[in-house]
Formats: sequence, structure tokens, C-alpha cells
Amino acid sequence: MSRPHVATPSELSSLRDLELVAKATVEGLRQGLHRSPFHGYSAEFSHYRHYRQGDDLKYVDWKAFGRTDRLYTRQFRETTNMSALFVVDVSRSMDFERKFHLAKSVVAVLGTLVLDQGDAAGLVAVEESTHYLPARSGHHHLTMFLSEVARLAPSGTTSVAAGLARAAALLKRRGLVVAVSDFYDDAEALVEMRRLSRMGHEVVVVQTLSAEELTLPSHGAVEFVDAETNRTLVVQPELAQEAYRERVREWLSGFEGAVRREGLGYLRLSTADVLERELRRFLSARAGVAG
Repeated sequence: MSRPHVATPSELSSLRDLELVAKATVEGLRQGLHRSPFHGYSAEFSHYRHYRQGDDLKYVDWKAFGRTDRLYTRQFRETTNMSALFVVDVSRSMDFERKFHLAKSVVAVLGTLVLDQGDAAGLVAVEESTHYLPARSGHHHLTMFLSEVARLAPSGTTSVAAGLARAAALLKRRGLVVAVSDFYDDAEALVEMRRLSRMGHEVVVVQTLSAEELTLPSHGAVEFVDAETNRTLVVQPELAQEAYRERVREWLSGFEGAVRREGLGYLRLSTADVLERELRRFLSARAGVAG
């Protein structure tokens, strides 16, 4: 079965050598790439502790015993599979100059990475009702996941904060939450992302914007229409451009700073960016390798 084309084949294939590994502790059902909250005898060495009666002797470090005349047991940290839930902003503010296409491409690429590495991916989008695809794994689910992403359309007035609140109610165990939005409702969204983080989830913020939103190009007098309220404003961009760009820089800097102070991951993308290059840089930085 062919995969729906949300992202280009190049975008989907060029990042396959990377992984989206959770930095926070996650809870899963089987051994995988990610750190588990449950300690036991598994593949990744964690620490030593003094031998206790009943411990399996095969995990005793006999070399340490020879040096110290004390018995130590090797403890291993279990690794687990990850459950990633993508929360997508489908409000009408996203329907501007390919901004929503960028958001869907990000979700498609990152979701493909998650599922290809054997983890689970799901989707939440809140319009008048909740659009929800539970997080599952497997190649069949990947086709379903990409189909659901392809069907998303920016049509509502509900903020991404509502999707994050819904995600908090749906998630049954600790995992990764990827929020994709322009974050115009940044204060409300931050409250919900903070709550998810304090529940033990890792939260990654992907802010998607159009290049035009960042620069306010000059094309003579322009009538701007609010996508969600239909309010209009006639502006001469040349007269407002410098002040506009400064305000945008202040807003973006303030929002990014607030996100990072909460210890959340942050990636800003614009429609002028080369998606593959920016995602590679972001994923490489998370993995601690050169991009």
C-alpha cells in the first residue's frame, strides 16, 4: 500500500538515519531505544549496589569482589519503546501561505521516524470535536497515521491549548508529546504544556510560521483579514514594517525563552526553511551528535 504524500519522498527518506529518542523517562511495553523508569536486569548498565541476599549471582561483579573483598551487583537500566502523541493546531490561523502544509510535513516526517524505529505514534487535533488517532506501532499503522495527517484541514477556532488539554486526559503513561502550532495563543498553550511536563511527559514544541508573517513584505496598501474573527485592517506595510518586525522578534524571543525555561524542547520553522536541513539539525542536537 502506498503512503499518502504529505511530506515529499526526499523529506521522508533523507532523515531515516536519525532517531527521535526521548530524553525524558518514558514508559513502554517492551525493550526499545528509550530510558525506562523501571530498573532491573536489562541491556544498559546503570550502576552498582551492594549485594543483597537473593540477588542473581550472575550479576555479581567478581572482579570488584577480588579488589575490594565486597560483593556488588550490577544494575541495569531497562530501555523501552516510546509512545509519541502529536498535537496539531487546526485553527484557521494556520491557514496562511503554506504554514499548515509545513506543520503537516513536520508531523509526517517525525511520525514516520517514530514508527520506523519501532515506537508508537498517535495524533490529536481539536476542532468542534476531537480528532484522535491512538498511538500504535507497526507499518500498517504508519499508513493510517499518514492518511489521518493528510486529511487534517485548518477550519476551526479552537486553540492548540485545547488539544494539549485533551492529550493530557488521553495519555495513560508517560511518553513524548509533540505540539505543532503557530502558538498565537502562547500563554494558554504554555499552561497546558507545563501541566503535561509535570505529569512526567516530555514535551517538544514545534512552532511553524510563514515567512510572510515574520517579515511583512511590502506590496503597497494591504487589507489584512483575521482568519478566525474576519476582522479587517488596512495597512501600508512600508510604514509599519520596522515596528512590526521588532514586535515579532520580541514575541518569538519571549515565547522561546518561556518554553526553554520550562525545560521543553523547542524548534522554530518557517516556510522559507529547508525542512530536511532544519529537522536534521534539531534531531542531531537532541542526540548529541554533529548535524
